Amino acid sequence: MRFLLWFLKGNLAEEVLGDLDEKFYATLENESPGKAKRNYWFQVFNYLRPFAFKKHRHNPLNYPSMFKHNLLISFRSFYRFKTTFAINLLGLASGLASALLIYLWVNDELKTDQFKEKDSDRHVQVIHTYPTSGTFHTNTSGSTPNPLYSALAEKMPEVDYSFPVMAAPENKGILSYEDNTFRAQYQFIGEGYFNVFPGNFLHGDKYRALADKGNIAISDKLALTLFQSTEAAMGKVVSFKDPSFGGAYQVAGVFKSEPKASEKFDILFNYDLYIDLDLMQWYNGSTQAHLVLNEGVDLEAFNAKIKSFLLTIHPNWKDILYAQPYSEKYLYGQYEQGIPVAGRILYVRLFAIIALFVLVIACINYMNFSTAKASRRVKEIGIKKAIGANRSSLIFQYFSESMTMAFLSLTIALVLVVILLPQFNEITGKQLVLSLTPEITIAALCITGLTGLASGIYPALYLSGFKSVLALKGKLKTEVKGLWLRKSLVIFQFAISVILTVSVIVIYNQVEYIQSTHLGYDRDHIITFSKEGELATDSEAFFTELNGLPGVVKASQMSGDLPGRIGYSQGFKWEGMEEEDRRLRFYLIRGGYDLIELLGIKLKAGRDFSKDLATDRDAIIMNQTAIDMIGLKAPIGAEFGNLNPNAPTKTIIGVVENFHFESFQENVKPFFFALSDEASKFIVKLNDQNRAETIAKIADLYESHNAGYPFEYKFLDDDYQALYASEERITALSKYFTGIAIGISCLGLLALTAFNTQRRFKEIAIRKVLGSSNLGIVKLLSNGYLLLVLMAIVIALPVSYLIVRRWLDNFAYRIQLDPTYFIVAGALMLLMAWLTIVSQTARSARVKVTESLKGD
Repeated sequence: MRFLLWFLKGNLAEEVLGDLDEKFYATLENESPGKAKRNYWFQVFNYLRPFAFKKHRHNPLNYPSMFKHNLLISFRSFYRFKTTFAINLLGLASGLASALLIYLWVNDELKTDQFKEKDSDRHVQVIHTYPTSGTFHTNTSGSTPNPLYSALAEKMPEVDYSFPVMAAPENKGILSYEDNTFRAQYQFIGEGYFNVFPGNFLHGDKYRALADKGNIAISDKLALTLFQSTEAAMGKVVSFKDPSFGGAYQVAGVFKSEPKASEKFDILFNYDLYIDLDLMQWYNGSTQAHLVLNEGVDLEAFNAKIKSFLLTIHPNWKDILYAQPYSEKYLYGQYEQGIPVAGRILYVRLFAIIALFVLVIACINYMNFSTAKASRRVKEIGIKKAIGANRSSLIFQYFSESMTMAFLSLTIALVLVVILLPQFNEITGKQLVLSLTPEITIAALCITGLTGLASGIYPALYLSGFKSVLALKGKLKTEVKGLWLRKSLVIFQFAISVILTVSVIVIYNQVEYIQSTHLGYDRDHIITFSKEGELATDSEAFFTELNGLPGVVKASQMSGDLPGRIGYSQGFKWEGMEEEDRRLRFYLIRGGYDLIELLGIKLKAGRDFSKDLATDRDAIIMNQTAIDMIGLKAPIGAEFGNLNPNAPTKTIIGVVENFHFESFQENVKPFFFALSDEASKFIVKLNDQNRAETIAKIADLYESHNAGYPFEYKFLDDDYQALYASEERITALSKYFTGIAIGISCLGLLALTAFNTQRRFKEIAIRKVLGSSNLGIVKLLSNGYLLLVLMAIVIALPVSYLIVRRWLDNFAYRIQLDPTYFIVAGALMLLMAWLTIVSQTARSARVKVTESLKGD
């Protein structure tokens, strides 16, 4: 009946209701109540016809005029309350600028390796994990046994096709044309590569460019370096210098470097060149196995199927295989027992949360300031309501005001982003640009719109809810619920600020610990450079002259990188070993004489390699972890054999103290040094005086012995710093955004202080009349707010402890969580809050008594 009266015109209502009632009771006499009710509803719906509808009088609103009017009122309000406007503008602009910078970084991270080729959505890479030394080690480069990619395609019906990629950081050669040379990173790729990876070829056909093994494709950057234009590179025959793949090649394609790719390279070769070296054996493992699965394949079930696939090749091969979507590999690059669990995605999530929190804090400020200044606008609200303005129109007005403020803040934020972006790029190591693409424009507008709506929702509902009679009298009704909401928002602001502050302190101290802790070897004043060309086979004369240069303390050679990529081997035997010890993997550096002394690694027992003893070619020097693991009580002179009968037995001649040849995120693993002339680089320790002059002399000597190979060196400390670049960037970014969050939070506290001191002007005046001092009034007004900050600290410290504890769990070697970190963060918040509160309450305590007593 109510529904009927809602839409039925008045002159029909009485007649229709009478007929329906009569029909209902007549039906009820002969049928069930349910049927009578259903019939009643049927009759009601039968009147849903145009002739029966009420005629509503409609006064269309002039929305453009209303918006123009609200905009005018907003600007008048901004002009009238200049200080409030400036603080709101600064807070929202800072929050939006922070959010936009973080959005650019997060968006770039999320788009890395997100390709849109025809088979990219079905593309997975096989990850190889092996149980070793009591733990699991995953090859993060993705290298697998060379024949694996073809074997999986042949034996697994879930695989549509597969292709190989051979890529490694050490794959660098010298490409030259006439007098121009360039050290370039290269990869070998198989057929099918461009079905999943982008191949933006500027010249040539990406599918046929590498059909001939004598052809190569080069990047636009390399083409410009060698030929000054991309088009001129096509068809040119270039010389490539490399120990295994050197020779003459014809440029058959020029591709544009892909900014969204995590793996960077300058040259592409046909993978068949790699096969020609007779490396397609199961014990050779440097090829990435890429698979394209059939549509609808259950990846979890497929992984369960291939997990123990290598057991079908050899019964003792217990290594684990896992197929990971290639698009996830960049963000999920940390593994536990061969399964991806985390990686860079943690930092992406962290900064997305920080951006959200900074924006929320800025919105809270706007809410608190708007409500704090409400008493100055209460009569305006009363007059509007008295002349007929309804609540929805007032809500629309205050939303218009908050949206106007948000978009004004966006203008300032864009200027700040343009100014700060170069410095931001330097910190993040990226090349981000603020281009107004549809994607960025939509993102900026959405972020700003949501900020405007979020910041305006509480003021709109609060201010529009005043009773017109009380509003006309200038009375501002105090609601305990509303007051506690504002206090809760301030507690939330400072709790987030405390969490961020603790996080920054802990991250900074962990990075400082990494930088300052002795690694067990020296890394200062040491340079490394490639051993290539003629020096790769004959370096004796070069070494003699190198050691004679003024400023050179000592020179040697080594394989691998410190810290970082270190070679490994397994299949060893020793006295007292058990069956499961056959799986132990030992890391090793093959190097020259004096390497241990050059690196400053301390000997615990035995001796270093000696040039006077030819037998040292079959000797090794182990670290303490290796000795502990194999359990030799008298290691010096003990034999360390090999399960391969053709491999020579080694003799242990020394034991060195453990040193960190990997990152602090890894435990020190079993390791040994061995002598070899087949090292990949030279390593030189320099005197700390006149280093630039000494390096210049080394360069001249290197080029005189190795014509055609440019001298390029790196400091050993630079490699170490690069290993922790992510942590250092996170530290720097966290400091900046935490500072912004604290600043905005203090503005929020200022808003709440202003709101409450404004309501207590008369009380302050009366207290002053009765003899209260300014200091006493400041103390009276401050205590309540400091209590809010203390509550925020109490809430935040346990949460921050759990967060930083979890982050530190990523490091095998880490700082202890000193209570000082939490005390400092809490004390800093209290100090900042106290300064903010006193700046407002001290001003309020100085109000003129007569003006306060006269005020409303």
